[in-house]
Amino acid sequence: MHHRHQSYLRPHRRRWGLTQQELAFLIGIKSRTAISRIEASKRRPSLNAALICMMIFNMPALDLFPGLLFELRRVILARASELYDELQGDASKAARLKLDFLEQLVERVNANHSESTV
Repeated sequence: MHHRHQSYLRPHRRRWGLTQQELAFLIGIKSRTAISRIEASKRRPSLNAALICMMIFNMPALDLFPGLLFELRRVILARASELYDELQGDASKAARLKLDFLEQLVERVNANHSESTV
């Protein structure tokens, strides 16, 4: 399943009859426009907004915003790969430790991705 730009905020907000303005107020956002953009996946929710939505709707933030997890997974894999390539020429013990960590990180992120798509 492809979650790149998916947010389930709108159906949960509507289920409880909340307007965008009311949800914005609960989250502490000044404008309903910000909620509209988050619902349309045109804007990432802030960490505070994601955690507050998690509490409001009593569900994991990543279930509300699966597209966010997809995007962050892509970013961390790209950055880990870039750092891995940068450290390749360094024969120090510290570099080897970091390379081992990055290998484990990529393996863990890929394994978690496989589990979440099953």
